[in-house]
Amino acid sequence: MDLYRSRVSLKGWCLGLLSILTALTVLTAWSSPAWAIPAFARKYDLPCSVCHVPSFPKLNDFGNIFRDHGYQLGSDQELPTFEGLTKGYWPVSFRTTVGYQSSSLKNAGAAGGNNVNTATGSFGFTGLDVLSFGILARDISYAIVYTPGLASAGFYAAPTNNDSDLESAWVKLDNLFHSNYFLNLKVGKYELDLPVSEKRLPTLNTNIVMYHYNAGTPYLAGLTENGFVFGNPNSFAIGENQPGLEVFGIKDTPGGGYFRYSLNALSNSNITGPNTGGGRGVNFYGHVTQSIGGYGVVSGQRVGVFGAYGDAPTVDNPGCPAAGTCGPISGGGQPFYRVGVDASLTALNQFNLILAGMRALDSKDLLLTTVGPTAQDAVWYGGFAELDYNPS
Repeated sequence: MDLYRSRVSLKGWCLGLLSILTALTVLTAWSSPAWAIPAFARKYDLPCSVCHVPSFPKLNDFGNIFRDHGYQLGSDQELPTFEGLTKGYWPVSFRTTVGYQSSSLKNAGAAGGNNVNTATGSFGFTGLDVLSFGILARDISYAIVYTPGLASAGFYAAPTNNDSDLESAWVKLDNLFHSNYFLNLKVGKYELDLPVSEKRLPTLNTNIVMYHYNAGTPYLAGLTENGFVFGNPNSFAIGENQPGLEVFGIKDTPGGGYFRYSLNALSNSNITGPNTGGGRGVNFYGHVTQSIGGYGVVSGQRVGVFGAYGDAPTVDNPGCPAAGTCGPISGGGQPFYRVGVDASLTALNQFNLILAGMRALDSKDLLLTTVGPTAQDAVWYGGFAELDYNPS
């Protein structure tokens, strides 16, 4: 029995060591500039580290300015019509994340009342993104991100065959009225200008709870009180890509910093969930930042304020062929808001501390149809801190 236990322990130790080595191998490859999206590197014949910190996919100061200027450096050689545009430039890239994932659960309930310990592990990948970013002409930029449905993504994920999604699709008119990029206009479906982009987190597949939380979910969903089943028809999340129109600008300021603003008018047609019809109202989101001594990512310091205001439809669409298939319409829209502050602090060109906090409110009128006359305003607070180290 002791020999058996030793063998089991040795097996577990070897599996643990293998998992660690696998993770280190993936992280080492991930930190390599070769993992950066290569389209722009091929186009300009520059290493990926020009725009990215070594811990890809995060952008450095130059990369952020390049993005804010509509993926342009300002030369004729970068235009799609330039005859000398060679080096195999193809403005399409593919992105996925591979590795090993394991989980364990102790004292899990089982049939017959006996508790058991369970453990699972799998090699796999998180999914696939097909990306295309670039310029169509001088001061006209675009982006398309498509996520195809897959039979399996590993990590014990359910098949997503029917979950293909056009995650982003937008066109932007840059440098309007020769404003030196203080006035730009974007329309389509896009990621909001957030304190930190989820698309550039080190893990690439982790959501920030503050960006996505909805009051009562999942802790009170389905709770019955006074004959009403608790629910919240407001599914708005600042972390989700939104269909809308953005007015955006950036301007150099004294002290070597930048003033940036992003003002958005967002359709609430998808606020009750994807492909449900929703309302025809307009919600609003904004983010304003000021930095000094740099962009505030690898150099300088930055502070900002952000917020969203709108309403969520609560009246069912009478034109639906079947109840619950089209979702609510704009009638009976009830208000909500999100408001917060953020900061990005850097030191030694290698450390970046990002802080953000937010207060959120969903009107009690959103909950009357599910909670009843005892409904109260749903108020909650969220925040996060992220410390990044960028190896030189």
